[in-house]
Order: sequence, then C-alpha cells, then structure tokens
Amino acid sequence: MSKAANQAFVFAQSNLGGYYSMGQGVEKSAEQAVYWWRKAAEAGNAEAGANLARAYSLGEGVGRDDALAATWAQKASDGRNADAQYLLGILYSQGRGVAQDNDLAFRWWMKAAVQGHVVAQYNVGVVYRDGQGVGKDERQAFEWLSKAADKDNDLAQFALGGLYWDGLGVTKDPVQAARLWRKAADQRNAFAQKALGTAYCEGVGVAQSSADAAGWWLKAARQGNVDAQLASAYASANGVGIARDDKAAESWWLEAAKAGSVDAEFSLGSLYYRGVDGKPNYKEAAKWFFKAAGHGSSGAKTYLDLMKENGQLDSKML
Repeated sequence: MSKAANQAFVFAQSNLGGYYSMGQGVEKSAEQAVYWWRKAAEAGNAEAGANLARAYSLGEGVGRDDALAATWAQKASDGRNADAQYLLGILYSQGRGVAQDNDLAFRWWMKAAVQGHVVAQYNVGVVYRDGQGVGKDERQAFEWLSKAADKDNDLAQFALGGLYWDGLGVTKDPVQAARLWRKAADQRNAFAQKALGTAYCEGVGVAQSSADAAGWWLKAARQGNVDAQLASAYASANGVGIARDDKAAESWWLEAAKAGSVDAEFSLGSLYYRGVDGKPNYKEAAKWFFKAAGHGSSGAKTYLDLMKENGQLDSKML
C-alpha cells in the first residue's frame, strides 16, 4: 500500500471512530469508537490519539485510565493536535496520570491557544489573570480572554466582563462589562447572570432596575449558584424587584444552606426569629443560629446570647 493510500486508510479509521461516537450512519457505540480510534492512533493519527486520550480520561467506551489518557494525549500533542494539547494541560493542572505541574499545564494550553483552541485561550487568560503557573499579567489576560470571548465562549465573556468591571488590564468600563455579562447570561452562564443582576441592582453599567436584578438573580439561583440564591432570598425577604415573600426567601436560604453557606444559616436564624409571615419560631431560629455560630458567625453568637437573656432558649435547644 502506498504512503498516501495508507494515510487515507488511517484517516478513514479515525473517522469511523467518530461515526460510532456520534451514532452517525451506524449504531452509536462508545466501545466501537475506541476500537477504531485505537487502530488509527497506533498508526500515528493525532486526531484519533486525541479522541482516544479523551475516552480514557472520561471512561467512555473503555475503563477510565488517567495514565493512558496522558500517554495518548502526549503523543497526539507532539503531533500538534490542539484538542490533545488542551487535554494534556488539564491533566497536568489536575495531576491526573502525571505529576501535578501548573507550569506544564500552562505551556500546553498556550500551544493549543495559539492554534485557536477556544477553551485553551480562556484558560490561558485565566492563568495570566490569577498568576498561577505564570507571572500575573492582566494585559495578557485581557488579550487572551478577548480572543475567546470574540468566539462567543461564555466563560471568557464572563471573565472579560470582570476585567472591564474592575479595570484590570483595560480601562474600567462598566457598560462594556454589563454587555459581556449579558452575552454570557443569554447562554445560561449562572455567574454572568448573578453579576448582571448585581449591575442592575446597583445601576452601574446599566439603568437601575430592581425588577431586572431580581429576574437575573432568579435565573442563576435556579441553576444552583449559591450567591444568586442568597441574592434571591434577600430580594424576596425585602421586596426588592418582586413582591415580598418570606416563604420564597426561606426556600432560597435553605438551598444555599444545603451548599454550606454560613450567611444562609444566619439569615434563616434571623428569619425564624422575627417570624415567617410574622410568626416567630424560636426553636428553628436557635437551630440555625447554632449551625451558623458553629461555622464561625459572630452575629449568630450574638443572637444566641440575646435569646438566652430573653428566655427564648429552653434546655432542649442547648
């Protein structure tokens, strides 16, 4: 078989793996995808090697094996496959299958980013912003996050909005920050939805609107964003942008408390102390104040002392 024919055959094997992975023209089978990717990867196809590495990293169609994921990612990365370079950066960042090394993680992400890999560009921007694995450089952070944001990556749009909001690496521009957050929020990025809600609440970068603030907080809260759950609870408890509703506030604080929020624990104690719909429940108040105090809340300790002085704690609560 000629070299060209052999390359075409290997390329076909790699493609066949993709067809099985997606169920395109054949019955979907992760195992068959791995089978054909392995054949192509062993023949030197970098794309197949990247797909095989990903399969090992996720345990799809084959038992999860981080060491083999790293081995195949390295081979495909040496073949200049951007997906493999990005994955290899992830493995080094997390210490999976290789020794944890932020410097090598950054180097591989940079190689992928230069080739246009969008998520790698986002990661490079974040590394420059935070200075983890490379010296902090807010201007470089801005440049790389801009590249990814221009390709509609919601994570990059949110992060870039933060740079504009704080004036890091770029002239402070709350209006542009809000625009970027809106783009990310429309893609259901919960962090951007929370940030946009706060911008509306404060009237910074956008016209002040408590209703819009409450609306965006609610979208993020429903996705499990704890800060948004706290904000939604606050809005419900105080009638900010929506009708005052103690039950709704209680519900969101309970959700945030499940996630370990001490602020939510304290707020629940305060809510039960003054009473849901005006009906105090000192037993529940004490329960949540004790939880918050145990997690370091000085305000909760103050309330517990007050309840003791007022005779609102009985022996069963202590």
